[in-house]
Amino acid sequence: MKILFHTNQLSLRGTEVALFDYAHYNEEILHNESIIAVKRAGPHPHHPLVVEKFHQRFRVFYYDTLPQLQQLAEDEKVDIFYALKSGENDGLLLPGVKNCVHAVFMHYDPHGEVYAYISKWLSQTITGGIMPYVPHIVHLPNVAGDLRQELNIPESATVFGRYGGWETFDIPFVKDLVATVAAKNPDIYFLFMNTENFGGKLNNIIFLDGAANLDYKIKFIKTCDAMLHARCQGESFGLTCGEFSIFNKPVITCNADFIRERCHINILGSKGIYYANYEQLENILSNFTKEPQKNWDAYSQQYSPAAVMAKFKAVFIDG
Repeated sequence: MKILFHTNQLSLRGTEVALFDYAHYNEEILHNESIIAVKRAGPHPHHPLVVEKFHQRFRVFYYDTLPQLQQLAEDEKVDIFYALKSGENDGLLLPGVKNCVHAVFMHYDPHGEVYAYISKWLSQTITGGIMPYVPHIVHLPNVAGDLRQELNIPESATVFGRYGGWETFDIPFVKDLVATVAAKNPDIYFLFMNTENFGGKLNNIIFLDGAANLDYKIKFIKTCDAMLHARCQGESFGLTCGEFSIFNKPVITCNADFIRERCHINILGSKGIYYANYEQLENILSNFTKEPQKNWDAYSQQYSPAAVMAKFKAVFIDG
């Protein structure tokens, strides 16, 4: 069984993290072959670190036109074409193979032989649970150490951290509050990776470049005492929330009425820390107590490689 995994770009976003994991464990757990197809000129630029990561693990093919992609599928004798995308029918379907569409956003536009969502929440919200879903894998190896010494952060300091899409830390009052809390509390640090610098010029507000290296990402998480999540749109899955959670870091996220996509809130449940406005978040950040002995992990059991790939097989391969 050979599966052609498609992506529009090789970026630092969670979409490519998820696709890499599906392709990797398709070989490691399901014992199928995975190859990667990438649009040469996608909507976002290819990140050199992600390009290197994919090329070190898989055979990667670039294409410009749909006929080129179709020819690749024929030449490689592909059985399944897998596309992780918005969910809208963009015409990206290949004749003669099984087309599996994995919908990321709140769309209902079934096409291909299999159409599934990336979360139970999306399936229930859009279709009342009628359409299948295959969630993302949430799994990172344990790595010794953190980044506190490297970044000159005291062991006694409280660190709130975040990584994700460059522009998706975008709730305005949270950005304003970060500067206010940091100025008042020199023992509270804010650590941002692959995040647009929104003006923090204090020593305890640190912005780092994006990284594709897993060891570095894990050390970043272990540097933090909690994740600070602030995405206006919310999450149709929330891979970064899951990655913090499996390392037993509480996730502080907004549950105001304007948050449309609420999968992460649904999964975190009582293990999430929630704010709806400036005052609530200021109180959470200023009075945060480290509780490493508490179980904050809401993801490990249901979203392990074995659990997810069993569902991947049932929905996309056998379905």
